[in-house]
Amino acid sequence: MLEVELDIFSGMPNPRWVLSPQEERELTERVEADTSQLSEVTSPDELLGLGYRGFIVRSVKSDDGPWDTWRAASSARIGAEFRVGVRTVTREADSVAPWLLAAPAVRMGIDDELLAVAGMGSSILPAEREEQYPPSPDSFGDSPDAERGVLWHRPCPSTLYADNAHIFNLAGTVEKNNCYCFASNHVANIRYALPGRRGGKPAASPTVDNIRGGLYADGWADNCQPNTLVIAAHVWPGWDYHFYRLVSPGPNWLWYHKTGGTPVVYLDGAGYPIRRVVTSGGSVIWRHPQNCVKAAPDPSVPVYTEFVGWFYQRNATALVA
Repeated sequence: MLEVELDIFSGMPNPRWVLSPQEERELTERVEADTSQLSEVTSPDELLGLGYRGFIVRSVKSDDGPWDTWRAASSARIGAEFRVGVRTVTREADSVAPWLLAAPAVRMGIDDELLAVAGMGSSILPAEREEQYPPSPDSFGDSPDAERGVLWHRPCPSTLYADNAHIFNLAGTVEKNNCYCFASNHVANIRYALPGRRGGKPAASPTVDNIRGGLYADGWADNCQPNTLVIAAHVWPGWDYHFYRLVSPGPNWLWYHKTGGTPVVYLDGAGYPIRRVVTSGGSVIWRHPQNCVKAAPDPSVPVYTEFVGWFYQRNATALVA
């Protein structure tokens, strides 16, 4: 028995469904025809960003169905779960991901907006790019933005910096903590930690007002706190939320973020580090959560379009639930 997860959200639960025996048989045939399209759910060779990240397929119950029968007889080493949709295939007719998008996903009633975002391609982050002079069109100029009276690059006098991505990227941890866990510096092992749940006011849906209210309930504030974490929040209206955390002081002011159950990264969707950069030509480029490219490979993908704000909390670890 196989369960399929459309990996598309960062904070909220992804759509999931169980394949019928007939669908399991067709998936098995496509995998058998080209096992190279399969990859590990988390892999250092495939850094994934915001937006559609393929499908996670997992065996939820052993039986005598087509998948277990083939897997027992196959020489291919395939684990209990794997990812499809981020690697190319030799023959498109054997590809699992487009078939999943076209048949079972539609049958299960997945919204057209999600299918449209998935149809734009998987969000594999490109290799790190070097800022150019003059700045590239997606570098957003050299003036940092102000929001709610606070400039993000002017941190509180006692900002806490924790460049600890490796802790959240450990096997057994990376898949159990979402973007809010990382932003809060809390290895909670709560895959769908939700703003406001710990404070008794869980965000009922991912809107700017709900996420902001949930953050306030969890102890976050709009202004400096003694010994404070600094984070930024966005929403994909009606669907999801995403967070970034400031992890290093000037002159670079580096931000990290974690997309769902994938590893922590410091790159935006275009492959640029989210930080202040002085180019070889002397140009100063401020790339920060509010203006960085959200989704790869196409910056026009309509996800996480609304900025919630910058937030601060007086704790090295802000507990989540």
